[in-house]
Amino acid sequence: MQQLQQMSLIYRLVLYASLALAVLVVTSMTMGFLKPSVDLSIADKDFANYWIAGRLIQDGKVLDLFGPHPAYFAHLKAAFGPEFQWHNWSYPPHYLLLIWPLGLFDYKSAALLFLGSTAVAFVVAYRAFIGERSLLAWVAVFPLLILNFWCVQNGYLSSALALGALALRDKRPIVAGVLLAMLTIKPQLGILFPFLLIAERRWLMIISTVAATVAFFAVSAAVFGIEAWRGYLSEVLPYQTSVMTNLGGLFLDMLPSSYGALRNIGAGASLALAVHWLIALPTATISIWALFRVADARDRAAILLIATFIVTPYALNYDLASFEAAVALLAMKDARTEPSHWIRKFLFSLAMLLPVLMMFLGLVKITIAPPVMLAIWWVALKQAGFAFRNGNSSVEKRRSIHSVSTAG
Repeated sequence: MQQLQQMSLIYRLVLYASLALAVLVVTSMTMGFLKPSVDLSIADKDFANYWIAGRLIQDGKVLDLFGPHPAYFAHLKAAFGPEFQWHNWSYPPHYLLLIWPLGLFDYKSAALLFLGSTAVAFVVAYRAFIGERSLLAWVAVFPLLILNFWCVQNGYLSSALALGALALRDKRPIVAGVLLAMLTIKPQLGILFPFLLIAERRWLMIISTVAATVAFFAVSAAVFGIEAWRGYLSEVLPYQTSVMTNLGGLFLDMLPSSYGALRNIGAGASLALAVHWLIALPTATISIWALFRVADARDRAAILLIATFIVTPYALNYDLASFEAAVALLAMKDARTEPSHWIRKFLFSLAMLLPVLMMFLGLVKITIAPPVMLAIWWVALKQAGFAFRNGNSSVEKRRSIHSVSTAG
């Protein structure tokens, strides 16, 4: 209660808005789950892909996941009815090692099991990453938690893997490497991790990551067949590329990248991607430079997580929990600085609400995610004392990156 009273008004408003949203979402989801049949309001989630994958494994039809899309979609229609909306499978075979038990349960029970277990994983990883008791840290991630609950997506899981790898990279590098290897279920979320590990000279974690990645590939090939990997490369990836190129509607409202923003206002896929890389490549270059020069491990983690979502063209708003973890670090550090400027507080608050706001604003063709994320990235660099020129900054006085304790 004392932390709430001491918290800035604007952060309390974020909390109150999140609580109101939580009431609406939980009420709506509860009504859907209580219906005797599987209502489309519950079935029309990406989780339908995970559940049907588990069922196909049980039925010995796992290769239909990695074949032509019509064959896969036929299974979804058979399970949920002819009016079921378009969905596609987009994950590599080793993701099945995590989700195959879902096929043992009915749809509703499996969805609750998936949400509950991945939420617990996220809470454990998030607490380890933050490393201190802070109400502000939970306020920062609360809107995203609600959004992912509504989407019944794997945002809890992917963020737990990323944050867990960062939190454990100093004390348990082998475990951290295994977590990072499993993040290859969404490889676009780990594209900058190799540079961080090299900058911090975490050779054992690199070895662990490579070894675990090879092991996941080998086990999934042994269990589901090498044909699953062939199908993933020849069918799933090309189809997912066409999805990125051609899909519109709410999908574009949920893409926080510059690519998504430009597509949402009518730009063609080729032009949007070209402009995206004009922003992403300098961001990546500066961020990698910062990873080698910034002294504090928590600052490096924040820069890494924020830059990831600026650089990758394909992440969705429910993936942003690790971005919000970085926002939490920045807001907590800012709150300890007197005086904390209201502009920064407003920016942090906007970033906390971004996963939800960007969907609603996207419906009217207002795209705020790229400028907000770029502004947050700039603040992260400034907080870390990163200087673009040689100067009297804290990064010039560091002893060695790898000797600094890690986040969490």
